[in-house]
Amino acid sequence: MAPSYGESAYSAIRVDPKATEPKHRQIYAALREAILRGELRADEAIPSTRQLAQRIGVSRNTVLAAYELLIGEGFLESRGGAGTFVAPNAARAAPLAPRPAIEPRPLSSTADALRVWQTSPAVHVARPFQPSAAAVDVFPIEAWSRIIARQARADSRRLMSESDPQGYLPLRNEIARHLRTFRSCRCNADQIIITTGGQMGYFLCSIVLIDPDEPVWVEEPGYPPARVAFRARTGRLIPVPVDDAGLDIDAGRALSPKPRAIYVTPTHQWPLGGLMPIQRRLALLDYAASRRAWIVEDDYDGDLRYDGRSYAALYGLDEAQRVIHVGTFSKTIYPGVRLGYIVVPPDLLTSFVAARRAIDRFPAPLPQAVLAEFMERGLYAKHLHKTRAVYQERHELLRARIESKLAGALVVRPSHAGTFTVTELVNGLDDVSVVKALEDAGVNALPLSTAYIGSARKHGLVLGHAVASPEQIRRGVDEIERVVSGLARIKRG
Repeated sequence: MAPSYGESAYSAIRVDPKATEPKHRQIYAALREAILRGELRADEAIPSTRQLAQRIGVSRNTVLAAYELLIGEGFLESRGGAGTFVAPNAARAAPLAPRPAIEPRPLSSTADALRVWQTSPAVHVARPFQPSAAAVDVFPIEAWSRIIARQARADSRRLMSESDPQGYLPLRNEIARHLRTFRSCRCNADQIIITTGGQMGYFLCSIVLIDPDEPVWVEEPGYPPARVAFRARTGRLIPVPVDDAGLDIDAGRALSPKPRAIYVTPTHQWPLGGLMPIQRRLALLDYAASRRAWIVEDDYDGDLRYDGRSYAALYGLDEAQRVIHVGTFSKTIYPGVRLGYIVVPPDLLTSFVAARRAIDRFPAPLPQAVLAEFMERGLYAKHLHKTRAVYQERHELLRARIESKLAGALVVRPSHAGTFTVTELVNGLDDVSVVKALEDAGVNALPLSTAYIGSARKHGLVLGHAVASPEQIRRGVDEIERVVSGLARIKRG
């Protein structure tokens, strides 16, 4: 006698012939859900493949494929000539009651810190004025593509295999040569570790150099993603104010005299743009050595000085070997390349390589090989020369346009390097509200106030000029004027 079964559990099965998901997967998902919800009970008979195929209008083989998946995963079982049944213990005894939303759910203190300190959402395609985004339109993509093809053909087996966790040696050689030549950074390839950008460099420093609850000096205002990395390790971030010469050492000494680490952007302070003079650099090195503190030098755009000068890296001045130099190619090539590096004192190399291996095993070989050839052939230096000129032109256009259209609302700080321009709102508007309104209008920006930890903060817009063409800069400033004027009228009203 054929087993009996109810109709309700199968009446909801719908197969959409236009869906991207195969028909048998749609049937599988519907039956699986019915079992998990308790709509089909343990040991309950289900229709034969022929019967269900006729009900829902598909081929018997389609239903058979769905059943085979469910049997393979233990949801169904075939019992000889008796038919197919819901497997014991596959169905829940009773449907689960809806769970109330709970936020935050109990997690580690690090997870809580990362959630609270999270930075702005990622933008997959940069728009004007996305801060820190590179100008993809001036990158030599054809030459880069030819190198990719050549490298892939030349040694595909090597590029498809595991690689050195420290990074591809030819690339490390090129980076060391570049740093020695242009940044007076005395290092060799053995001291360099390839990372997937600056953010990994900060996390490596956080893991290797800092114990929980040890104090870390950070610039105020400063770079939020770097602070997230250090905050994941310690709750004692010490916001040390910056002046025109960079980090104020005396202020830091008064706030926390014995930091475990000091994070700085000496070549181009983020976001205010100052260059730390030699006197302040030497004083910072002396202070760190006397306190046995580590210095994390973030050189995120040191190759993008508009005047073409190459200022010595802090690492190259360090006699006590207390500096870890963090660099990235995201600003000079393009963000998607996901390549950066750190330069570490020789005695720290083993610990940093072990941490890098624990986080991410090894960096992808192909992008490293491509970048190594790009640098070895002189194309990187040539690209930097062109990029500096383009970025300077775009900054000057943005600055002039704002001064012309937004006088009395925005004050522009002159920039001498990099991808972004900093402005300060002087009409009392909240920069977070301005940025939200700009996003709705298709323009990206970063609120200056989010670069501060303390309550004493300036309000302004960090505007990425590199990513915007001249026409986009003009239209973008017009949009800023419209948004700022509208919000100012609302505020007055």
